[in-house]
Amino acid sequence: MKINNNQSTKKNNMRINNKKLNFILIAIGLTFMNCTENNQPQINDMSPEILIISPIPNQEYVAEWGGAWPKGEPVTLEANGTDDIEINTIIIVVTNSNGDVVFEKTTDNTSNNKTAFTVSEKYIAQDPDTYTVVYTAIDSNGNKATSISRSFIYN
Repeated sequence: MKINNNQSTKKNNMRINNKKLNFILIAIGLTFMNCTENNQPQINDMSPEILIISPIPNQEYVAEWGGAWPKGEPVTLEANGTDDIEINTIIIVVTNSNGDVVFEKTTDNTSNNKTAFTVSEKYIAQDPDTYTVVYTAIDSNGNKATSISRSFIYN
């Protein structure tokens, strides 16, 4: 069977047009795949969260052992801060019953985990009293969250 040149040319043109159409569709698909939200910078407008781990409310500690151990029992001041993008710092502030700051420590997040980190510090009171600790977490955009105050007692 003999195909005339006109039919052969039409088939070749259809093949070329199909290839062009496929190329255009692929190019459009790739363009839309590259326009995802992941390429947009993340806006950090949410405050971090802070969870107090220690001390437990109104926990009592020995203020002075006496004898060979004159210092009191150490309090572990521990909290966990989390943020949806990046948590930078947690600040610990301890005050006595007069409201005087007796301990303050700022700890920067240097861990590989940028969305959460835990601070843990030891504190020994100089005098019997009721003390209060407050933790403040600060994220990469300067958003802050402050815990409720947590009291502990040195007898």
